[in-house]
Amino acid sequence: MISVSENKQNISTLGKSIIRTLAYYDIFNYPLTADEIYSNLGTNHVSTNDISLELENLCSTGIVFSKDNYFLLKDNEEFIHRRLAGNKLAEKKLISAYKMSRFISYFPYVRAIMLSGSISKGYMEKDSDVDYFIITHPNRLWITRLLLMIFKKVFLLNSRKIFCINYFVDSETLEIEEQNIFTATELVTLIPTYNADLYNTMFDRNMWVNNYYPNFVKRETEKIYKSKRSLVKSVFEMTLNNILGDKLDDFAMKLFDKSNRVKYRNYDTADFKIAFKTSKRESKHHPKFFQKRVLEAFNQKLKNVEETFNISLS
Repeated sequence: MISVSENKQNISTLGKSIIRTLAYYDIFNYPLTADEIYSNLGTNHVSTNDISLELENLCSTGIVFSKDNYFLLKDNEEFIHRRLAGNKLAEKKLISAYKMSRFISYFPYVRAIMLSGSISKGYMEKDSDVDYFIITHPNRLWITRLLLMIFKKVFLLNSRKIFCINYFVDSETLEIEEQNIFTATELVTLIPTYNADLYNTMFDRNMWVNNYYPNFVKRETEKIYKSKRSLVKSVFEMTLNNILGDKLDDFAMKLFDKSNRVKYRNYDTADFKIAFKTSKRESKHHPKFFQKRVLEAFNQKLKNVEETFNISLS
């Protein structure tokens, strides 16, 4: 009797890596070009020509589909039109996001700003949030978050579409603790908008992302905004660079933590610690726990492909 494993299709190591890359973006119905597959590939020491040849093989098996130089796991041309429309909207949103970054840079204790989420992937929808990843001065993370939250609620009417602040770290905590394909994707795609030096340092502190994206090129930093030293910012920081500032930062952290525990009390304890990470050096506010949802969807996507085409992607 022939075992199931003996009946499995023979897919090369490169082919498996390509399928895994497409599967991750297939979660978002987002087709990729051959060059983008190379940048997002989990395998290095390959050329774009190698990838093109392997894509031809995968298309011939029916595992991968191709249309207008885009590749995807679903034979649906609408996804390509959807992507192109989202790319155009992201280009428009980037203009305002850079302006907002410049404004945020004048807030006390803000040391670096990066764009994250969908806008950092070059794709936006009408209801998409503009997510900001902010690096603060040590021991002043929660004061920074409190000031930005007040600004958002009072002057932006709490609009996430304009300004969503869901991740803070301080300048001494640049290595991200959770190391998986989701956090790796978020890190390599960050778009720095203020303080190139800290962006470069953060990139160097998270070299583990090369395990997932060995071919991804760091963002260019020549055009990053360099904030001039604000008198108001300097005076505010001088006023709170003391025990009063320490106590205010502690108070703000406890305030946010208490609010989250009440508002999201139905969360599983383990999930809560990740989705609402709260420490003196790091703040994460992810009510939808997108990380868990994406990782679960990715694993299910790989399982579906394996079962549908009788292949092994491990």
